[in-house]
Amino acid sequence: MMDKEYIYTVVKEDFRTGERAKRTRKYHTFKPLTVGGLYTHLGKGYPGCQRVLSVEERPVPAYD
Repeated sequence: MMDKEYIYTVVKEDFRTGERAKRTRKYHTFKPLTVGGLYTHLGKGYPGCQRVLSVEERPVPAYD
């Protein structure tokens, strides 16, 4: 059985002004997020609000 790993391209965004940072980062998770959505508290290393720009899905082996 295979699980899906989602690799998102995210950028930090100011909640009040909508201003975005210059550099994007990769965020790896097994939970689906909405492309274009604004998320807070994605985890350690991703402070503030993060805007999801794109997604890539990769199958990985499931460990039961």
